[in-house]
Amino acid sequence: MDGKEHFERLRTLIDLEREAEKTENLRELRKFPVAQREALGKTVSGLTLEGVEGGMGGMTMYVFSRPPKGEDLSPFHAMNAGDNVLLTFPAGVEPRAAEGTLYKVEEYRVTVALNAPGGPEEEFRGASQIDLLGSDATYQRMRKALITAAESKRSRLSVLREIFLGETQPQRSRMPKVVFYNGTLNEYQQDAVKRAMAADDVALVHGPPGTGKTTVLVEIIRQHVSRGERVLATAPSNIAVDNILEKLLETGLRVVRLGHPARTLESLRHGNLAAQTEEEPLYRQVKELDALRERLIHRKSRMGRAQLGYDERQAREREVGRLWREARDLEFEIQRRIVASANVVLGTHAGISKRFVKGDFDLVVLDEASQAAEPLSWVPLIMAKKAVFAGDAHQLPPTIYSKEAAEGGLAVTLFDRLKDLLPSSVQTLLRVQYRMHEDIMRFPSESFYDGQLIADESVAQHVADELPGVASTPLTGKPVTYVDTAGAGFDEQWNELLESRENRGEAELAVKILRELLASGLKPKDVAVLTPYVAQAKLLKSLAREAGLEIGSVDGFQGREKEAVILSLVRSNEAGQIGFLGDMRRLNVAVTRARRCLIVIGDSATIARNSVYEKFVAHADSLDAHRSAYEWSHG
Repeated sequence: MDGKEHFERLRTLIDLEREAEKTENLRELRKFPVAQREALGKTVSGLTLEGVEGGMGGMTMYVFSRPPKGEDLSPFHAMNAGDNVLLTFPAGVEPRAAEGTLYKVEEYRVTVALNAPGGPEEEFRGASQIDLLGSDATYQRMRKALITAAESKRSRLSVLREIFLGETQPQRSRMPKVVFYNGTLNEYQQDAVKRAMAADDVALVHGPPGTGKTTVLVEIIRQHVSRGERVLATAPSNIAVDNILEKLLETGLRVVRLGHPARTLESLRHGNLAAQTEEEPLYRQVKELDALRERLIHRKSRMGRAQLGYDERQAREREVGRLWREARDLEFEIQRRIVASANVVLGTHAGISKRFVKGDFDLVVLDEASQAAEPLSWVPLIMAKKAVFAGDAHQLPPTIYSKEAAEGGLAVTLFDRLKDLLPSSVQTLLRVQYRMHEDIMRFPSESFYDGQLIADESVAQHVADELPGVASTPLTGKPVTYVDTAGAGFDEQWNELLESRENRGEAELAVKILRELLASGLKPKDVAVLTPYVAQAKLLKSLAREAGLEIGSVDGFQGREKEAVILSLVRSNEAGQIGFLGDMRRLNVAVTRARRCLIVIGDSATIARNSVYEKFVAHADSLDAHRSAYEWSHG
């Protein structure tokens, strides 16, 4: 497949994915309560209609608002102009619904353009609701990036494209002598930095769990900045971007984080563009213009309490519009200067706005590159001359909604392709991990990393009962425990509402074990109860409500760690079916979240029919850590 066909195929696949995501969001609307969707930013209810306007092509535009209710986030914090939404409005006896596109999004006000000409036949009579059907803004950025990459000629981008398609080989300079800013880097981390510095086009850093991938990226960034270069650092998730930002803020470099400040951790918000903008002396003029505009909006008629006349109202609206534009132009100029003067610009792949960021970076660093679909990775790639990818192909990939798109190739990330395509001279595996006891590490190391991982001596023998106030018990004194439910009668069930599996007997056992850990002195904040299944996570949350305790899905906990992890595998059936437990990347993520204590609960008669799970059971046997659920049956 040539380059043109490759990018055309990716555009087709993201169109399929866009429709599938929209369908899934519509399905969720029927399944989940409004409060749950509002917490995720997918729904805003209680909206008041402010006005109706005519738009281009006969479109009807509705302006809605909702007054602040003391939230940390704006009600529309997860919505952007260009997103598809479902608008539900009360009209007559039955509520009516229509699909629309967000035309303009502000803190507490939103304008929706109906997708079909015309509008509701009846008047609004009460509060309305907006439900997000998906972010078209992200899809549009991906499409534009794919077109830019495909059509680029005789440029650094066209060179990178040819390398990433296997048409040419990447170039390397002689391995440089590097004076490291971070003197604690191990030999594999140092090698990764040197290879990245020697690469003229691209380098890959393979970072298994706990190996300090972000630490390496920060060193690579600092080394490039020391050569007078500008760096763009991106990742698919806000938390991954914040991890880099946190370490960079300690270096003294000029760094700026793009994106809504509410999506940045509070302790790091001073690194956000919005916070830095407000610190500029010139920003006082912006605030003065906005204050004047607000006074004008609320100004009464010169005749006292009477309404403004038509001419007076028109003049006021023109002046309000002029003040708004002047304030926004000045604000944009301040922000443009901040971004242009920064050594490092950070943001999510989807949040890198070309409004501020032009394609003038010497290096782009893509963290968690194994978690971004290829079209999303091209959004930052088109803006730089060289790329460093960091990720782990043995951890979970991005979620793909469309089965057809996944089978067509969208499930294969750019990182996946490059690890098989690029020469070993531009790739490095980080081998020393600083998270897990070596007995926890050994199984994933042998199963996924060819036995190459090494536990640093600072963690190799640490166990839970060494933590302050934790008593030594059969659970806290061992790094690994496998609790076998075979024969216990804990059969899995199908949850129709959540369309997921659950296992009440196993959930109740997990809670017993949890309370045993807490009774030994472990703090709830140091423990996570994880499961691959959404229905099981919900069931566990209903059984255990300890403050500070985290219960959730394996997928949602990727990139995190806890001192102790209890993993409920759920599957228990006579046919030996394990469903998506068969994706071994999910097992790898699950077991590598634990630092000192890993407790896995599962039915060996079901899971051990799979060879990898069979190896895990054998691993527990070798550690004398295989216990039976019957031991807790009378607890």
